[in-house]
Order: sequence, then structure tokens, then C-alpha cells
Amino acid sequence: MFLKLEKIFLVMIFTLFFTNHAYGETPPPLTRSNFTPVLMYHDIRMQVSNDFDVSTEDFEKQLDWLAANDYKTLSLDEYIDCALNKKKFPKKSVLITFDDGYSGIYKYAVPELRKRNMHAVFFVIRDLLGTELPPDEHTAKYDYITREQVKTLSQDPLFSIGSHTNTHSMPHQLSLLQLANEYFESKKSIEDLTGKPCKAFAFPVGYYDKDLLRLVKKADYVLAFSVSDLGLLDQEARYSIPRIYMGVVMGQKNMKLFKYSLENYHKLPKKIFAERFKWLD
Repeated sequence: MFLKLEKIFLVMIFTLFFTNHAYGETPPPLTRSNFTPVLMYHDIRMQVSNDFDVSTEDFEKQLDWLAANDYKTLSLDEYIDCALNKKKFPKKSVLITFDDGYSGIYKYAVPELRKRNMHAVFFVIRDLLGTELPPDEHTAKYDYITREQVKTLSQDPLFSIGSHTNTHSMPHQLSLLQLANEYFESKKSIEDLTGKPCKAFAFPVGYYDKDLLRLVKKADYVLAFSVSDLGLLDQEARYSIPRIYMGVVMGQKNMKLFKYSLENYHKLPKKIFAERFKWLD
């Protein structure tokens, strides 16, 4: 059985790298100026334990600021409609995303989003659903939402579920065949669980290269999100959309960086689009 699956994936990879360019079809170059800002959260906690956490207090303030300043939170389908059909995004709009699927999103983020009728996309790691990371000397315990909670979220029209791979392994640790399994199988698992298409993918640690962009495209994701702005690498912009990293720093100095990043998304320096950044004037 394993040899049969391996053969299937090898055929898929061969097709991926040698037929995509056979007919000379190159998509027109696009940049992030075509898209509306995208926020990337991880866990929401009463008290932060890591740079990527956002406190419940800061999260509520950020949502309130969006509402007070007339921002529309787009559903994933609305975002896709604009991105694929080259429509203009609403002038004040934003896509809210969460990576990894920590339990704080279900306990704290979801109620606040529902209270304000705001949309969000949750990128979950298939093999970590219902598990927990034990605490160590640096951080507190982190646990993950369950499969049942994912299913519940998927049934709410405010929310969408995306893939963050099977295991969240670092790309350099896996072969191309193993990465194909991570991308394809996580998509299928989410679709089997929710009964809905899994349209979006988030690259672990936000990293991508030419091979990974081709792979995510071949897996039939409609959109893929990164963190860092590493360029288009001969693919459409919709497969490497950079996101604003929503960590502790976004709540500091009266949300100075949060406000600036939203209002200046299309001209932000590349150093803002990075994992666990610490940058503030």
C-alpha cells in the first residue's frame, strides 16, 4: 500500500514540475497591492506567555478599533471572490486569520468575533487537534482545539477552516514527497471532517520557495498565505499572500504598530513581514 501511494505521489510531483510550464502559460505578475490587509494571530490568552500570544484585552481593543474605524472583516469566500476575479476589495476591509488552532481561539477569540459579527479563518494542524504541548521553563502549556470544535466552527457562516499541514514540520526537514503528503492529506482530512471544501493553506513558519508554491497550487488550494514577503517566484500572488504578524508588540504604545500596519499595508517594509518580529519605532 505504501509503495502504491509513493508511486502516486511521485507521478504527481513529476507532473507538477514538468507539465506546469509545458504550454508556456505564465500568470501575469501581481503584488500584494492587489489585496487587502491580512492579520495573522496565533493564541489568544488571558495572560501572554510568548511573543506570538495576544492578550484577551488587546484582542478586544483591536476588534473594537476595526469596528470604530469602519473596517469590514471579509469572509474567506469574499476575499477569494475579489482575489480571483480581480475585483476591487472594499476600501476598508481586512481578513483575520489564526494559525495552529490553539484552544484560546475557541475559548476567547470566537466569542468576541461572534459578538461583533466578524469573520475569521482558522488554519489547523491535523495531527495536533485535541493534543497539548506541555509547559517548559520558557512557556506555559499550549493546547489545541479538538476535531469536534473544528467541525462546530466550520458550521458557523462567520468562520472558515484552512490547512496548516499534518504536522507543522519545518520544510527543510521533509522530502518533496513528504511535503506533498502534508499538503494533500491535510486538505482531504479537513474536507472529510467538515464536509466543506478546504480552500486555503498557510505555510508553516510562513516559509515558501518555488517548489512549495508549485506544490500548494497542484494541491488545488485556492489561496495560500505566508508571513514573510519573499516575492512571487514565478507564481500568482494569491499563493504567497503576506500577513501582518499579530504578536505582543501590536498591543504596545496604544496599538501604534497595529494601526500603522493596517493603514499602510501596501507600503510596509519587508522586515515587518516576519516570524516573531520585534520592531517598533
